[in-house]
Amino acid sequence: MKNILITKAVDVFNKEFGGHSRKTVKVLAWEIRHDLGSVIQIDQPNREQGVYIWLPYPPDGQSIPEIALEYPGEAGRHSNTYASPGLGRGLPALKLFVHSETELNDSIAFIKAFRDYLPLPEIKQENTESSFPSLVDQSQMPIIEARVERREAIPRLIQREVWQRDGGHCVECGTKEKLCFDHIVPFSRGGNNTIRNLQLLCERCNLSKGNRI
Repeated sequence: MKNILITKAVDVFNKEFGGHSRKTVKVLAWEIRHDLGSVIQIDQPNREQGVYIWLPYPPDGQSIPEIALEYPGEAGRHSNTYASPGLGRGLPALKLFVHSETELNDSIAFIKAFRDYLPLPEIKQENTESSFPSLVDQSQMPIIEARVERREAIPRLIQREVWQRDGGHCVECGTKEKLCFDHIVPFSRGGNNTIRNLQLLCERCNLSKGNRI
């Protein structure tokens, strides 16, 4: 594993949750609870620092991390996740794309709360833009409306409506592989979980979109 953050994530998982319960050439898996598994991909990403962490979809009403891709139960995904508790074929799932140690620590706190049946904490996407002071006159900035502060899970009914409307395929490239729910207007820009603001994208199209509208 040449990716430093993947190595760090594996070390933290072993410390917090004990040794992994399953290993393949592509993933390491932990059984967090009898019905809660988590999977770290060790084969990807291979072009940037980061780590993919798979989790079962949280209960209705719980917040979803900003760094997560949401996979409906009908969508295909990494097949090595299916053997883990709560991640079986046909079940919805989350894929966290962790870019920093801060996001990794937040993800561990999220998993521990999930394990202990506690309210799930928010995970904000860490700002990766330059931290140098801005020379812009902030007094001239327009006043914007308050945005949604908490990212709620997409209700199952809304998921089904979006799935049926989009025909179970990516609206950008048409594939039926590795589909997830995408917010057309991102939560960070005030988007919400309405049918009009959701669409099906494949993993590649979703990741390439990022935080753009």
